[in-house]
Amino acid sequence: MRKLLHLIIYVALFAALFACSNDDDFSSDGNLTLKFSADKIRFDTVFSHIGSATKQFKIYNRSDKSLVISSIQIMNPDKSGFRMNIDGEKGTSLSNVEILKKDSLFGFIEVTVNAEAENPLLIRDSIRFETNGNIQYLQLEAVGQDVYIWKGGRITRDTVILSKKPLLVYDSIIINKGVTATFQEGAKIFFRNNASMRIYGTLKANGSIQKPVIFRGDRFDRIEGDILYDNVPGQWDGIYFCPESFNNELLNVNIRNATRGITFHDSGIKNKKAVLTNTVVQNTAEYGVKATNCKIEGGNCRFVNSKGAALEVIGGAYTFLHCTIANYYQWDRRIAESLLISNTISAPLEKCEFINSIIYGPAIDELYIQMLASNTFNYKFANCLIKATEITRSEFINTIWNADPQFKNLNTSGDYSYNFELTDGSPAINKADKAYSTSLPSDLKGQSRLDNPDIGCYEWIR
Repeated sequence: MRKLLHLIIYVALFAALFACSNDDDFSSDGNLTLKFSADKIRFDTVFSHIGSATKQFKIYNRSDKSLVISSIQIMNPDKSGFRMNIDGEKGTSLSNVEILKKDSLFGFIEVTVNAEAENPLLIRDSIRFETNGNIQYLQLEAVGQDVYIWKGGRITRDTVILSKKPLLVYDSIIINKGVTATFQEGAKIFFRNNASMRIYGTLKANGSIQKPVIFRGDRFDRIEGDILYDNVPGQWDGIYFCPESFNNELLNVNIRNATRGITFHDSGIKNKKAVLTNTVVQNTAEYGVKATNCKIEGGNCRFVNSKGAALEVIGGAYTFLHCTIANYYQWDRRIAESLLISNTISAPLEKCEFINSIIYGPAIDELYIQMLASNTFNYKFANCLIKATEITRSEFINTIWNADPQFKNLNTSGDYSYNFELTDGSPAINKADKAYSTSLPSDLKGQSRLDNPDIGCYEWIR
């Protein structure tokens, strides 16, 4: 009886071992194929000679049989610059990679492009997988862009920055006192992490509506899903106009995803600090625009989405006409209203006018006025739409209080994209004072506002 029991145990063990052996067998069935987490791996703009971010993908074996991928090969690595890592093994060509049944492998792709052209260049390649004689391809694609690289140094003489190729800044651009740097239309300046621009002389950014001058971070990939790094704040430091800098002109300029968008340091109001026309400052991690005791004029400006104020002025003399100042920042808890106005003992507010402008956001009050009674504090709001507790003072003329301007897109898709154009039914439509609008006959997009102008930087397109 004992011998029979032992025999049964041996048979059971043998069967179990045989079953395990069968489980580990690798199938040679040519009908079994791999699956991939994406049909194409795409890199947005990658700068020439600078390695890209790493993209991850997965290779799946959905079958009940284990497989050996006999060959994984990037087809033209020397030309395209793509390289891979499959399940911890690096190379441009790998052999005999095992993938168990109902299992997956991680793949990682990087690219270094050699794009010596002035315009962006589309680069394509593919990874070839061979499994049991079955051939499959995973497509690879990148947009390569050649750039001028700026590492340190100063602009020490009058200089024109062309739009031929973008400028990639690693640390800072410094414009010396007495020097004018002129950026032509279409110029693009990309800043690495913590990089900044400091102006002791004069900046003239002469963009056009079709080809604005752009100051932004250097990341073009996605932080996750459909969220572009272009929508992520705090990617670079910001632009600083130092006390000795005057007569700056920003025309059709877009500044985005900085920590501190524009800082105007104390200069007094005897000389004009800056004129901002069709200037956008958006998506900043600390504040959008901050000016202390300066003389500044702004028209058709859009200052939006900051953890702190989208616009803060402390003393000085200011005029803002047809501007949209709105704050729907959602990356963190906001710490300030959209618009802050104040004076100090050393910085009287000689003039602060907002005309035909929107000041709005989701907070109960998007306007904060802090007046030091012992010093000058002159301000005026005319024909503005304002989100705040209603103020019954003579400084507020024809004000629309707390009426939703009905912006076109406030992160509707969850990708942190916004559109501050007006939609049909907005209370801002036809409510601007035409007498002031003649000095800005077109809006931020070039639409005419000569007939029944709207409040804000955009005309509603009828």
